[in-house]
Amino acid sequence: MVISRIKSNNKLSFHMIRNVASIEYVKWLINPRIVIMLILYAFIYDYVIDELLKGAERMDSYVMLVEPFIAIANSELLVMVIPSVFLVLMSDFPKTDGNTMFYIQRVGKNNWILGQIVFGIMSAITYLTSVIIVSFVMIAHKGFLKNVWSPVVTQYVKNFPTETKAKIPSLINSKLYNNLTPLQAFLLTISLMLLYLVLMELLMLIGFSTGKRIVGMLIGYTIIAVGSSLVVLGVKSMWCFPTSHAIAWLHFDDVLRIQKFDIGYSYLYFLVIIAVMTILSLVCVKRYDFSKVTDMED
Repeated sequence: MVISRIKSNNKLSFHMIRNVASIEYVKWLINPRIVIMLILYAFIYDYVIDELLKGAERMDSYVMLVEPFIAIANSELLVMVIPSVFLVLMSDFPKTDGNTMFYIQRVGKNNWILGQIVFGIMSAITYLTSVIIVSFVMIAHKGFLKNVWSPVVTQYVKNFPTETKAKIPSLINSKLYNNLTPLQAFLLTISLMLLYLVLMELLMLIGFSTGKRIVGMLIGYTIIAVGSSLVVLGVKSMWCFPTSHAIAWLHFDDVLRIQKFDIGYSYLYFLVIIAVMTILSLVCVKRYDFSKVTDMED
């Protein structure tokens, strides 16, 4: 007998939400797709770490341990790669199979969707943490831990003025090291990028809840591509997209030590959109017919 509508307990339960999140998180960690991270690490080493190491060798200096991650998450190229790889890792989010309908009967739709959101946040934190740890390990033999910018970042142009096409000055530009300490830049970068990733996965969740999973993913990739392109062009319309809000240095002036776009507005931008998307997910999932989910888990 096919059950067309699910009658489940909609009472919110922290225990149920935690169980849903924990189960999905373990499934995500053991999914073979996670090996894609190795490709990302190799790309990060080639594009950022190796350049900083070469600069440190040439200047007979060291690199502050958090500088590689700051460079990674503030790069106009990698700010497109980081969320794109995350969407690939989360491409089946939320993961469903032939037993999903009966599982939701036990836990309730609201607990299930909130558990998925918690799982998404856990995955985003794990993803960023892994990038941070890998960047620490890769630079450790030439790194130091003190809340000051390294000469490799601040003095490279002064030491090599003829190298107009050098990559290091573009990895961490003067807008960051003239306005923030490394720790401030590190925390700002992590929080903005985390909010960006959460926003992207909520978009996928809404896509699933409306029966348009593929459309949700395509919209996500489109937002990343268009937003990144507008950042490169430097047009004002870039602030309509989350990409620009996730890049710390874009908030600061080229010359003056002031914010040309208030960082508080970027946090507000993310938090308002995330809140709206969370509510929309709860509304849409109530109308979703889980009886049509028949594909079995991989």
